Amino acid sequence: MLYKLGQQKEFTPVKYFSIDRVFRNETLDATHLAEFHQIEGVVADYNLTLGDLMGVLYAFFSKMGKY
Repeated sequence: MLYKLGQQKEFTPVKYFSIDRVFRNETLDATHLAEFHQIEGVVADYNLTLGDLMGVLYAFFSKMGKY
């Protein structure tokens, strides 16, 4: 994601999101598996604030049914 952002000749606002399976190299037990899912995102623009981040997180979790 960041590589794509760095390769732009001229900056334009972008949003990149990824949902993937992740594997960890750890010993398995009753509460930990070797595989889990992870969500990552990058939003780049001028004049973004912490309030913008909080708005994105609120919208995301609202869609997931948490708020």
